[in-house]
This record gives sequence, structure tokens and C-alpha cells, in this order.
Amino acid sequence: MVGDWTVTNGAAPIPEGMLAAAAAAQATLGGKLETLRALREPFGKTSGPAAGDRWISHAVPPAVASGAATAPDASPSEGLARSGDDLAGLSAAGLLRGYRNGAFDPVEVVDACLARIDRSDDAIGAVVTVDSTARHQAARSAERWRNGDAGPLEGVPVGVKDIIDTRGLATEAGSTLFAGHVPASDATVVARLRESGAVILAKTTTPEFAFGDESGDGVANPGAPGRWAGGSSSGSAAGLAAGLFPVALGSDTGGSIRVPASYCGVTGIKPTFGRVPRDGVFGVSWTLDHVGPMARTVEDLGLVLGVIAGGSRADPYTSDRGVPDYGRLAGSVNGLRVGVVEGWLAAGCSPGVDAALSGALARLEELGCTIEPVPFRCAELAGIAAWVITVVEFAAHHAANMNRIDEFTPSAAGRLAAGARTSAADYLKALRTRSLVQSDIDAAFERVDVLVTAATPTTAPDPATFFDDGDRLWLDKVARSFLPFNLTGQPALVMPVGQDEGRPAAIQIVAPPHADALCLQLGTGLQGALPIR
Repeated sequence: MVGDWTVTNGAAPIPEGMLAAAAAAQATLGGKLETLRALREPFGKTSGPAAGDRWISHAVPPAVASGAATAPDASPSEGLARSGDDLAGLSAAGLLRGYRNGAFDPVEVVDACLARIDRSDDAIGAVVTVDSTARHQAARSAERWRNGDAGPLEGVPVGVKDIIDTRGLATEAGSTLFAGHVPASDATVVARLRESGAVILAKTTTPEFAFGDESGDGVANPGAPGRWAGGSSSGSAAGLAAGLFPVALGSDTGGSIRVPASYCGVTGIKPTFGRVPRDGVFGVSWTLDHVGPMARTVEDLGLVLGVIAGGSRADPYTSDRGVPDYGRLAGSVNGLRVGVVEGWLAAGCSPGVDAALSGALARLEELGCTIEPVPFRCAELAGIAAWVITVVEFAAHHAANMNRIDEFTPSAAGRLAAGARTSAADYLKALRTRSLVQSDIDAAFERVDVLVTAATPTTAPDPATFFDDGDRLWLDKVARSFLPFNLTGQPALVMPVGQDEGRPAAIQIVAPPHADALCLQLGTGLQGALPIR
């Protein structure tokens, strides 16, 4: 036994030095693990995880409101009289309007994006590989627009996180173990983007296997210069903030879409678990992983989610529920009941983040929402349960690579070692804890339609001084508002709502399972009512 975490001998050939380092990092969790182990509360009727979305609560989501859109058709920054490099700064919706009106074509837009990458990405580090076929893809899109055959995302450039397979384009997962890896086929999400007419522009930077280095991966934050860009979908968020592409794909196991979106001042949604297929995506945790869109506007999230959502035989965890038209959901939010979580989840926010949250809630009240405080007694427990599940399933994913553990980055190696040596009892207790957390959340959604929380507790931190608390850091200082909703599988959207000392401050919108449309509706309404920045 090495430290609090290593509770079985196991058979993995892990050097003692790595076990000691893993124990030291996990030891910062202190009494959190003991709280999980000490649980004696009945776990109800749960019998463990199941395929698909059967373990997710099946509470009926509230109806999505209809009515006049609260967001304008196009902001002043979305005018169509654009040319050259300015085209790279348009949203996906703005690009589609421009293509439809003949103001410009996909080749001009891709050229503008590539020029901006060439000029600025050396300083940002958001892109690891540019697709050499992007201009050819754009030419084909331009032809389809001319012929009247345009798809729903025809000609829209997309950045794809480098853990998601792209046919013929290197997918290395930020790891030397997969250097030079070129997939023979696309992940389902990428195939659906291609079918919609989107242009695969570039692969975006990620720490190793999206779980490899909590201290950053060399990606600069254009939204908060000198500050951490967050992780692990750091390249996607930073590229959006820098205007390198209008939309991107990210993944989220414990906040990896929402953390960098919050820090960089962009938007992102972790869809309902099973809403988007994950085949062809390097896995971290099969019961917690989500793939979702990132963008600069909530409207664009809906456009992309409508394309990539839906069941797939290649991923047995996907839901077979029908896919709404997520791109046409803007409507009145009047009458929606908004819950504001009290207790541990809301603690620890900086004054600036609290002020941004209060301002957003006040604006929602002006739009006709009612605001009600709700408890969430299991929030801290949810975080530690999610962490245990993550490290164990991460180790299981990499069982075949255990003899190469010395080739992993130090953080990835430490988490791999921690997961490999976690007891079955701890893992099963964490899985079964999900039912307690779900009951807590279900009780909240009996009173309200959506929850609104702060996103990250602080704005983007200084990496020189921030990373000093082992793996407790992610649970307490970064993802405390995010991890519970990976555990329960609820949809959760992050969007910027203000500034804190010149850095983006964001909120999170959480809806019942399968009510992703409600997150988008509230986010679209609020974003259209906020001052343009």
C-alpha cells in the first residue's frame, strides 16, 4: 500500500516512484475519499451502470417555449459586408447567411481562417494540424451552394479536438504513444459534420489523452492574455476566442468543454449523456465522457448539435431518442423557473464571478423568469465519486499501455497509476453513489425548470501560481460546478456573461436529461439580451 489511494497490489508493472507520485497527488483529496468510503446511506434500487441512457433519470423535461425570438437575427458585428480576414470572425450562422445571400463563398472564408492561423497561431498554440484538403473541401461546398445542394453546415470551417478520429488526418491525442497515428475512418461525429457540408479545417490541441497535464498544455488564452486557457478542450476554446474557426468539437469528462469555454470567453455545451456518439474518440471514462460543440454563440451550438446528435450502432451508449431542430429554438423565456444552487457547489466563487452571476440572474428576471434557491446536498460527494470513476476507467482504457507508463506525461502517469491501484470496492461505491446524486437533482427539478450556476469559481487563473494543490485542485478550484452533471448525465451549457478585472466570467445552465433544447433556449435568450462586448 502506498498512501491513501493505493489499496490493492494489482498486477500492473508500475514503478514504485510513479506509485508514490500518484499517491502524493491523490493524497491532497484528503477526507474526500474517506467521505465516499464511509457512505452507509441506502442506495435505493440501483444495480450499477447500464448501457445507453437507461441509468439517467427519465423525468419529463419541460416544454420548450415558442414565440418571438429574443436574440436579434444578427448582431452589429455580424454584418455581411465583410471581406478578407474579417470573414474568419463571423459566426457559423453569419457565414450561412452570407453564403445564402451570395456575399462571399466558402473558399474565401477558409482562406481567411487559414491566413489567421498562419499569422497568429504560433503564439496561441491552438492548432496541432491543419487539414491540407480544407481548401478543396471549401471549393466543393461553394459548388453545392451554387447548385442549390447546400447542407445544414455547408462551408462552415470546424476545429476538431485531437482525440477525435479524422480520416486521413493525424489524430495523436496529445501523446507520443500515438505520434503519427492517422485513422482510416472518421469518428461518427466527424462523418456527420462532413455529411452536413462542414469543412474540417484543423485538429486542435489537447493535453495527453484529454487527461494528461493539469498545469496547462502550452495553449495561450486570447480571452485573458497571460492566464490559463483551461483544459482539456483548450485548443478548441482558444482557437474560437482567437477567431481561427467559428465552431469546434470538444469532449467533456469532468468539465473539459466547460472549463476552457469559461476561461476563454466562448460557449460550449456538454449534451445529455448518450445524445452524441463517442465512437472513434479516445476515451477517458466510458460512463462520464461526452462529446459536444463549442462556438462563440449559443445559436451556433444549436446548429452543430443538430447535426452531430442522434443514436449510432457504433456507440452502444447512445440514446435512440429523436433529435429536435436545435438550430430553431430561440423563443421567449418568460415564465421559466430558474433554480440557483445553494451550498458547497456555490461556495468558493470570486467576487467578480458572483457579480457576473447576479447580473445574469437579474437580466433573466427582466426577461420574465422566476428565480428560486435550491439545495444540492450531494454536490461535493458527486465530485469525488466522478473523480474515482474517471481515474479507474482511464486506467482500464490504457491497460494495454501500462507497460509504457513511463512514456506518459507525469500527470497522466500519476492518474493512470492511481486508477490501476484503486480498489473494486471504491469504484463500485462511486458508481452506486450516482443514484444518490440523481435523487438530489431530481428533487431540484421538481421545483424548477433549469439550474443556473457560476461556471468556473474564478476567471482564468495565473498558471505560475495556480497549480499547487494536486488533484484536489480540479475538484475544488476548477470543476466543482461541472463534475456533478457528468455523473448524472444532464445537459450543461457554459456561456460568457460579463467581465471580472478584464477577464471573461461565465455561467452554467443545466437542464433535465434530454432537455438540451432548454439549455440552448435560455442561453440564446440571455445572450441576445446581454450587452455586445
